[in-house]
Amino acid sequence: MAIIKPTLQIQSFPLDYSVVADRGPLSFNLDLSITKDLTIVGVKSEAISFSNTNVVALFTDAGNEGALTTVTDDVAGTNGAFLYFKNTSPGDHDIYFAHEATGTGTGSDLSTAGDADRFGTLKQGEFMFVPWDYAGQLSIQPENSAATAEYFIFSRT
Repeated sequence: MAIIKPTLQIQSFPLDYSVVADRGPLSFNLDLSITKDLTIVGVKSEAISFSNTNVVALFTDAGNEGALTTVTDDVAGTNGAFLYFKNTSPGDHDIYFAHEATGTGTGSDLSTAGDADRFGTLKQGEFMFVPWDYAGQLSIQPENSAATAEYFIFSRT
């Protein structure tokens, strides 16, 4: 087993900060920080380039996370991983993310307003770090075929 040490830090200056360009959304300084040691058994990473703007099933609970795990059950709180995604696009191209029930296909156009499966959008340079219990299917869709992304799966089982 191995340890990773993710840290989340959120800082913001107050609304009346002397440097206008650095002013934050609150009336006070915000400085949140947390670090947590996470035990993992493996890691997988990939850089993604897209050839079109179709929805792609990136991970499913059927086990296509590679040889990283042999987990077949999505037991909440027991089996799972931490996912890191970053939009590494060289241009201003969004990447849309969805969580869908397994076996439902890759769903509809995730860029459509009100898409019930879409849970987030990463703009150029943005990232996310989320837990995943190997349940359901994670799908992505680039706004433009020139979009690029990278991901890491840190498996805890």
